Amino acid sequence: MKCYRRRMIPILVLSAALPSFLSGCSQRVTPEKIFSEASGRMQEVTSSSNRVELAIQLEDILDLREVNMKMEMENTTDPPAGHAKGTAEVNIEDAEVSGEMEIYQVMEDGEYVTYSSLDGEWERDVTEPDSENHIGMDGNIFAQEREVLEQFRLADEPVTVEGKDCYQMYGDVKGEDLMGLLGRDMINAFGLVDLPSEEAVKELEVPVIFDIYIDEMLPARIIVDMSGVLNELYDSYGETTKVNLYSIELVFTDYDQTEKITVPQEVRDAC
Repeated sequence: MKCYRRRMIPILVLSAALPSFLSGCSQRVTPEKIFSEASGRMQEVTSSSNRVELAIQLEDILDLREVNMKMEMENTTDPPAGHAKGTAEVNIEDAEVSGEMEIYQVMEDGEYVTYSSLDGEWERDVTEPDSENHIGMDGNIFAQEREVLEQFRLADEPVTVEGKDCYQMYGDVKGEDLMGLLGRDMINAFGLVDLPSEEAVKELEVPVIFDIYIDEMLPARIIVDMSGVLNELYDSYGETTKVNLYSIELVFTDYDQTEKITVPQEVRDAC
């Protein structure tokens, strides 16, 4: 299981305020208006808490691999830092390997530093920042990809997340932009799955759902289903792998409630 350990990219801080153009019954709610407002306000939230679930099933001629991850996460923007804790399970041919995972990601001397553990064994990793390797999820997709997001469709009826009504918008996002939003490691299931080609993944058109809390006008949930597009990608490489399931779901539970995140001294000492 040791070879599966990878760094965690903590979760995006997104924010949107209830815009005046959504408050009147004579005004029509559109994805364009929602994303436009979110683009101008997403920097106002100072922290977020959420949970993430990854569910993956890959089937080959002589192999069936299932990966399930559940993580509770929190992050702050000033200073930029993140903390995640949860479990990872990998089933291969009826053999199950599971472990407790915990990750801290902080800035140290201008570098991104990740402390990660599997069942209490800690490692320290220093990485360079780039568009797919960042502390916190990069919400600039709302501004940078506005033309794409404006093509999203708004569901006829609200959905419920965390007991609250939400707008639901759905459409396709290019794989490169998805990596910029979620981080490279999350797309690759934190090293538990070897996809055919990272560059090819960046060219995919991936179905994504954005749910927005109606009352707070804050992101509530992001759902990514890569099953179909990854099946096509494996086929294009002549591989026999069948992707039965490749799902990522993030639920935002709290905003502006997280205190400063610091790496415990015992974790530093263990590294």
